[in-house]
Amino acid sequence: MNRIQIEKNRLDLSYQRNLQLLNMVILIGAGSFVTYLVALVLDFSKLSKYTFILTIIALITFIFYRNIDRNLREISERIRDL
Repeated sequence: MNRIQIEKNRLDLSYQRNLQLLNMVILIGAGSFVTYLVALVLDFSKLSKYTFILTIIALITFIFYRNIDRNLREISERIRDL
């Protein structure tokens, strides 16, 4: 194997890892939203607490999503440049 193929394989593995992280972040975000809805059905009196917690989780999820998406774009460009 030459050096370019090794670098491409390394970048492919990094891309796959970031895709797995992205899937995990999306699942956590969707799961949090479903949990929020169920919690409201069970106890609507705590709407402000639940909304605050969901907002924080959504913000953290969005930040992770944006960083992982940026990483995926950079890796894709590096693979294209090889």
